[in-house]
Amino acid sequence: MVDFWKTFVGQMLERALRHLQPDHIQVNEDMAYKMHSMISPRMTRKFLLPVWRFWIETIKKYCPHTVVTIDSDGYIGELIPLFIEAGFDGTWPVEVAAGNDINLFRRTYMRDIVFGGGIDKRALAWGGSTMRAELLRIAPVIASGGYIPGCDHGVPPDISWPNFVEYARLLAQLDGWL
Repeated sequence: MVDFWKTFVGQMLERALRHLQPDHIQVNEDMAYKMHSMISPRMTRKFLLPVWRFWIETIKKYCPHTVVTIDSDGYIGELIPLFIEAGFDGTWPVEVAAGNDINLFRRTYMRDIVFGGGIDKRALAWGGSTMRAELLRIAPVIASGGYIPGCDHGVPPDISWPNFVEYARLLAQLDGWL
């Protein structure tokens, strides 16, 4: 099954990339639960790392400047070294509720991989001082660069419009846009 998936997706990538030059391609894997990866890092290395490498090599062969990211919910801390080894440029959503610490990941992996997300959506729903504290928590990662700040998933419906506007304003201040 893994070999079929590797080959099938690889062939589809080749067909598409002969005609397209995408800026970004994202692999959606959802590799983790709340506390750990769905399969061990050892099994990920054995079964998935060769697949990811093949896909990324195929992408870069046709589109060397395309950014390739991997999306995974859950705790990704034990998988990030494999994402880097595979050649992914970035990962997201860096889900806070799963115990991911974007500040620790930045200190550990420096700029070896770009992160996106990492802002606790629950804090945005609460708003006020809780939301401000959450944004201040990620300020060191914003300052370090190589980070696309955002909600650690899509913006859920329990985030009110006024809270979202305040979130955007605070984020713009932290980023130096305001």
